[in-house]
Amino acid sequence: MNQAVLLVCGGMHSPRYTDQICSLIAADDVLSASPRIVMPASLQVLSAFALRQDLEAALSNASLAGVEPLGLIIWAFSAGCVGAATLATHWQRYRGPVLALFMVDGWGVPRDPDVIVHRLSHDRFTHDTSGWLGCGDEDFYAEPAVPHLDLWRHPQSVTGHIATTKRPEEQITAADFLCQRSRAYLGLAKS
Repeated sequence: MNQAVLLVCGGMHSPRYTDQICSLIAADDVLSASPRIVMPASLQVLSAFALRQDLEAALSNASLAGVEPLGLIIWAFSAGCVGAATLATHWQRYRGPVLALFMVDGWGVPRDPDVIVHRLSHDRFTHDTSGWLGCGDEDFYAEPAVPHLDLWRHPQSVTGHIATTKRPEEQITAADFLCQRSRAYLGLAKS
C-alpha cells in the first residue's frame, strides 16, 4: 500500500510537548488518516543515522508492514531539526520523495535545496536570521513573538505571518500553517 508517512521529530524536551502536536494531527481529518511515526524526544534526534534506523524499524513494524511510503512529510522541532534535515536529504536521495520538511524553530540548521522546506520561527528575528541558511518558499513567524517552546506546545494559539516570495504576507496560526501545508502535500502525493 502506498501512502505518505508523517514523521514527527521533537527536540530535547518533555514528551508532553510532542503529545500536543500529535493531538493537533489527530484532530485533523486528513492528517489523522495518514500513518504517523513519532520519534521520542531525546539526544537521538540529533543523529540522522539513529532517526533513519528508527524510521526503518517503524516502517517494518506490524502496524505499518506493507506501507511503502509515496513520500515523507517531516515535522521537526528545535534540536530535532538537526537530525531531521540530514535524514530528509538521505531519504530524498536514496529512498523516496520528501514531500516537505517543516523546521519549527530550527535556527542554525541549514537546508538542502533539493528538499522542500518550510521554517516556522517563534519571532521575526529568528525568521530573518534563519533565512541566511536557506528559507523556504513559504515560512511562518510568530507575531507577536512567543517563547520558543510555545511554538511546539501550543501552535494553535500562536499567531503570525506567512512570509513568502510569491504574495503579500498573510496572518495565520502556526497550527493552521502546519496542517494546511501538510494537507496540500498529501493531496499532491495521492494525485
